[in-house]
Amino acid sequence: MKNIVLPLFLITTNFIYSQPIVDIESLRHSDEIGIFKSAGVSFSGSRGNEDRDDYSLNFTYVNNNEVIESLFTASKSERTKDDLIEDESSFFHGRLLLKSEGNKNFETYIQSSRNPFQSYKKRNLIGFGYRFNISKDQKIGLSVMHEDEQSSSGSNKQVERLNLYFNKVFKLEGENSLSTSLFYQPSLKDLETDYKVSALITLELPLSENFSIEVQLSSAIDNDPPDLSEKSNHSLSTNFRYEF
Repeated sequence: MKNIVLPLFLITTNFIYSQPIVDIESLRHSDEIGIFKSAGVSFSGSRGNEDRDDYSLNFTYVNNNEVIESLFTASKSERTKDDLIEDESSFFHGRLLLKSEGNKNFETYIQSSRNPFQSYKKRNLIGFGYRFNISKDQKIGLSVMHEDEQSSSGSNKQVERLNLYFNKVFKLEGENSLSTSLFYQPSLKDLETDYKVSALITLELPLSENFSIEVQLSSAIDNDPPDLSEKSNHSLSTNFRYEF
């Protein structure tokens, strides 16, 4: 499995964009007690007719005890051309989960992002609901959230949405794993035409106890996108993550 790391890296460094979603279950250290911190970086560059550099930095902090699991993760991406910044994006996600004895846990979350790659000047979310433990490697989430969006042109949109997500982890050879996350977010007032669908596939390749490489493929569909944006966005990236 580790023999494919270099070829994948050479492919993915040409396609680093701001991620529309985050792999929550892979970051939250669910059912573990303690404080967990990690930092990651992605980078690509090209020289020739155009000098381009793209990078993304991310940091995650997890604090879990016997009653509450908390997750805070943030990232920043930047794209430059000939030493001039073309686009910048940022992302923050915070989540609290209250443990219970059954397989149903109450959780609440907030999220704020700025993503010019998808024509979002800002997109803020706040929601609450339940996460269901189907098995150790399968989770389902059901929540209601308020979405506040402002497009690059300045138009505003506020919507209440249903948020459904499914996560499954596949164990591979050794410590390697493949995680899949699916999100479906329809408007409560317009289920048929105003909805968002996202998918994230993460291949995690641990190289040591603290260091790992993540290859992520993400796809997002917004059936009612802001301004004249495309309905779909896709990205492929390599992330180097260190836990401490």
